[in-house]
Amino acid sequence: MLKPTKATSALLVAVAAAVGFAAGPATSSASATASQYALATQTLPDGNKVIARWNPCQTITYRVNAGLAGNTAARRLAAVNDVKRAFARASAVSGMNYRYAGTTTQIPTNTSASTWYGRQTSAEIVVAWANQSVKGKKSTLLGRSSSGGYVAGTGGYAFKYWKSGSAPWTGVSGRGFVVLNAAQNSKFRPGFGAGSTRGELLMHEIGHAMGLNHVSSTSQVMYPTILSRSTAAYSTGDRTGLQRLGTANACVATPGFVWNDLS
Repeated sequence: MLKPTKATSALLVAVAAAVGFAAGPATSSASATASQYALATQTLPDGNKVIARWNPCQTITYRVNAGLAGNTAARRLAAVNDVKRAFARASAVSGMNYRYAGTTTQIPTNTSASTWYGRQTSAEIVVAWANQSVKGKKSTLLGRSSSGGYVAGTGGYAFKYWKSGSAPWTGVSGRGFVVLNAAQNSKFRPGFGAGSTRGELLMHEIGHAMGLNHVSSTSQVMYPTILSRSTAAYSTGDRTGLQRLGTANACVATPGFVWNDLS
């Protein structure tokens, strides 16, 4: 977590950022909770623990880098369409408004010079396929499994909190990412049908980007392992979690110096 930094605004006391992400799907549920849904939280400087959520009243833009999603233009287009469908499913449950902003060549990653979210200026969320064996196509955000290899995907968010004058500390997520492991493309069938699918993998990682954590219930999309199912669909716990993160919440008035609205 970054230390609070002074800003130039006369009313602003401090702004700081925190990052949350989950590496997975993994082969173990050791880090999962016993419930059917689990929400990511952040602790504000005043000790108040809050749910790490987005502003439900904003339009969240996303871009897709499917350059490594398939070896033909048709397969790459199918991957982009699966991303769109996955966001549509998250929107249908949470009520959040997501807008496809086009493709990108960016792969979310941290560098010695800047953070992934500091460079993410063309969309609030970037979904990209990475190849950890190819220079320029790697991501520092792709997690590792307990066996040491890279996982199939990782999703996460950046959360900032701030304090203005005598008002209480406030926090909100403003950037997200989904990084998928191109080396494991063949393990997931395109679409959202029967088997272990790319659609469910995307739904899982988008869940992390929005603020859902792993759970131990195998019936949920947020279970740490993508299982073979008859169809990919958010289950009861997933839906409850997404609803708690969605438009049932009050708007968060977010200053531009905290998160620049990219919609």
